[in-house]
Amino acid sequence: MTTNLQAAETVLSRVLQAHGETCGCEGACGKNHAGGRCGKANQSGKPRLTAAPYPPRSTDAENIAAPLEQLRPWCGPCWRQATERVQQGAAEARRQELEEAQIGLFDLDAA
Repeated sequence: MTTNLQAAETVLSRVLQAHGETCGCEGACGKNHAGGRCGKANQSGKPRLTAAPYPPRSTDAENIAAPLEQLRPWCGPCWRQATERVQQGAAEARRQELEEAQIGLFDLDAA
């Protein structure tokens, strides 16, 4: 029987094999990384990277459901900043959509 931790390690090891042992962020976090990628590396015995989709999705459910082929290695700071940026963009799009839907409610000339 495998535990969730063992399964997560297997996914991470497959992602690291496919994409290298450094953070794969290419600026989704908002930073201009030297050389195009963040480059923070895993340290033996002390993993600093996680496997998550690139680019990140706007919800945790979408991020969790991403297939293995879409996963890349991420360091914690890049992942947090990238997901925050995506979530802020999605929230702004929802606000804009709501505003546009409400304009007709207060347009007295249209009534």
